[in-house]
This record gives sequence, C-alpha cells and structure tokens, in this order.
Amino acid sequence: MIFLLSRLNGQSIFLMFTGYYMYIETSSPRMAGDNAKLEISVSGKGELSCLEFYYHMYGDTMGTLNVFSGNTVVFSLSGNQGDYWIKVEKTIYLDNTVSFNGCHA
Repeated sequence: MIFLLSRLNGQSIFLMFTGYYMYIETSSPRMAGDNAKLEISVSGKGELSCLEFYYHMYGDTMGTLNVFSGNTVVFSLSGNQGDYWIKVEKTIYLDNTVSFNGCHA
C-alpha cells in the first residue's frame, strides 16, 4: 500500500510510505471476521487534507477495506475489485489518526 497525505493549503506534504505495501492474507487459514489494522498518527486536527492511496483487492475471498480519519469512515469497499492496483484520492478532514482496516469476509 502506498499512500500520501497532504494539506490542501499546499504548505505540507507527508509521504507516509513509498515502495512498500500492506498485505492481508484472505485465503486459508484466515477465517471470516479476521482483521488487520494499520494506524498512523497525524497532526493537523480538523484541517482539510488530501489522502491518496492504492488498493488491490482481487479474488473470491476478498473482504472489506475501511479507511478512517479518527472515527469517521472516509472510504469503504468490499469484494473482488479485479486484478488491478487502483488509485484513490479523497479529500478528508484530519483527525488524530488515519487508519486502514481490512476485514476478511
């Protein structure tokens, strides 16, 4: 997973990860309800920001990816999305954390 968080005022750009990705196994021995979470502490509470990341959700055992800013869901997607890396760009209001939660179907 590669993602970028930047403030819309153009003053700051935070490159959180580059060249790495987070992988969640969804085939055996994983079971329905298993989940994984990547949580990043961020500054700028309440600031309007741009969150960019890529996802790849391919296969019959895909679950759900939820992305939160604090307790607010800013992105959610479930199921097989094809054998592609897909870019997401979302304008969000920052809270203290941005988290990526993957849950097995």
